[in-house]
Amino acid sequence: MPAQSLFRQMERIKTHVSTPSSAAALFFAALPSDTHEERFFVLPLDGNGKALAKPILVSVGHEDGTAQIDVGEIFREALKAGAEEIIVAHNHPSGDPTPSKADIATTAKLREAGDLLGVPILDHIILGASNSVKRFDFISLAEALP
Repeated sequence: MPAQSLFRQMERIKTHVSTPSSAAALFFAALPSDTHEERFFVLPLDGNGKALAKPILVSVGHEDGTAQIDVGEIFREALKAGAEEIIVAHNHPSGDPTPSKADIATTAKLREAGDLLGVPILDHIILGASNSVKRFDFISLAEALP
């Protein structure tokens, strides 16, 4: 896709993301209804909380179903989109959005990287989606963690 077309597409998105539920809605829309593996997304935002693009898929689960988190890939995609801040999200295919110890550790690692790069992570949303029964639960780690 030519750079100018991509820029115009990104310009049109500009959805204001002011709450964890508004972010979760964008991530749920990007999550395939038939997924049985974990998927990890990044949502690039401008400095005013407006989405610069749709959520960008950066990882899909492997044999054990868990998505491998590549901090470099997350921030590479965010910076390509011109992000000044980001929100990340991943789904728990079980439908239970309760964060694991690994989820909490990943959030701390991403916050540290974001601080170093000057692109803060505003939230890490865990989606407990069960599209087969149309249930969409989520947990905002920005709200859940001190």
